[in-house]
Amino acid sequence: MTAPLLNLRGIQKRFGGVHALRGVDFDLAAGEVHVLLGENGAGKSTLMGVLSGAVLPDAGAITLDGRPVSFASPREAHAAGIVMIPQELDLVPGLDIAGNLFLGNEITRNGVLAAADMRRRAQDLLARAGVSLDASLSVASLRMGERQLVAIAKALSAKARILIMDEPTAALSAVEADHLFTVVKELSGRGVGIVYISHRLEEVTRIAHRVTVMRDGAVVGTTAPDAPQATLVQLLVGRPFSDLFPPRSEKIGAPILRLEHAAFDPDIVRTGWQAPRDVSLTVHEGEIVGLAGLMGVGRTELLSTLYGFGTSGRWRGLVEVRGKPTVLGDIAAARRAGIAYVTDDRRGTGLILNHTVGQNVLMSTLKRVTPFGLVSRALEKRHVARALDDYDVRPRLPGARVVNLSGGNQQKVVFAKELMNAPGLLLLDEPTRGVDVGAKAEIYRRLRGLANNGLGVLVASSELPELIGLCDRIVVMHAGCTIHDFGPNPSEEAVRRISEGEGIAA
Repeated sequence: MTAPLLNLRGIQKRFGGVHALRGVDFDLAAGEVHVLLGENGAGKSTLMGVLSGAVLPDAGAITLDGRPVSFASPREAHAAGIVMIPQELDLVPGLDIAGNLFLGNEITRNGVLAAADMRRRAQDLLARAGVSLDASLSVASLRMGERQLVAIAKALSAKARILIMDEPTAALSAVEADHLFTVVKELSGRGVGIVYISHRLEEVTRIAHRVTVMRDGAVVGTTAPDAPQATLVQLLVGRPFSDLFPPRSEKIGAPILRLEHAAFDPDIVRTGWQAPRDVSLTVHEGEIVGLAGLMGVGRTELLSTLYGFGTSGRWRGLVEVRGKPTVLGDIAAARRAGIAYVTDDRRGTGLILNHTVGQNVLMSTLKRVTPFGLVSRALEKRHVARALDDYDVRPRLPGARVVNLSGGNQQKVVFAKELMNAPGLLLLDEPTRGVDVGAKAEIYRRLRGLANNGLGVLVASSELPELIGLCDRIVVMHAGCTIHDFGPNPSEEAVRRISEGEGIAA
């Protein structure tokens, strides 16, 4: 058997009284994509810190190509061909792509920056990473997915043999994530070993050769990538997958939202944007209704147009809120109708990252804390403290900047913000994207609690097990139309079959 490219054995690390790593074993072969899963605090980041030279282990051994190595700094690991791409990309927005790729290793001629040579070589590096971007573009002008690919090209410029990727798709669209997966497979095919850290279980089968799960500072299992999601969840949280979902309520009330053959006509037609064409569904008080379907079928567009977010236009067909025909088309109209919306991009459109938790929580309900046109600090403090307690936001520090919170806690802040006005209907788009399994379970429990208090929920998710475990009904969409309505607990195979178009007339 060929020796692994990388081998970590018995890695131990303590931070004061916290035992962060408890004798961890981990290995990586050349050309392998080894996915590393674990909840926040499981020890993934500390282990990768040891590998990348940022953390000095208390005990254990590392071998590279069968030879013992130790890294006292990231520079030493970098020199050995180990490069980490953090979740918060270390790119300089004010520089162009070429400047970022050669930052610290600039090419000069007689003491003068050789900009043309740098751009030419940068273009070659971008091509190797499968990136069709002009190296003279400013990083500030790039989308998040393009920045992620530039970070990969930067790693290749350092001749990386081992690439550590930390939550690389957390802020990417589905199309950007697909492109990233293609690049990862190409790098793997060239012999680059990749450690891929993710919270998204649906990504595992798409890119992994092996999956290792950590919990409480230790490895609790290594599986094949086609292991059932229920097996991975059991390893992650130490309890059965079914336990993540609270019991459904028997109390379903009056209709809140009713659509019958409803369609949305956008003012501007956009390529790749699927307008709702023929939608019929009902959401009742106390009911959680799921939207299923393949990427691009119009789930996100249905939710965003109901809320009046992003694209202007007009609805036609029957659109009723609480039994009354309602004109929806802008955010103000949706809020008057008691509708709240949680976008699928909490970092881009759901939150202001550089503002505090308190500022984000109150941004949609300033009237509550400005009784005479001026902000009442006492009211502000009281409302924010209650929201942080109600949604278990950690740390409970109103002055903490949202950018410094974990993904799960950022999502809790979004929920707190949107629910401050006590809406009757909550629209959710991929509500657990980029959060760990433990945070997902908390979100499911909270959603069911809200539904039990009469809130109606319409939720779109790419994770079928999530929809099946959480929802009272599941409506399947295809090409902007609703095509099937399942009751509780349908089989995953049945939903997938309808989602993929089986039985739909051409």
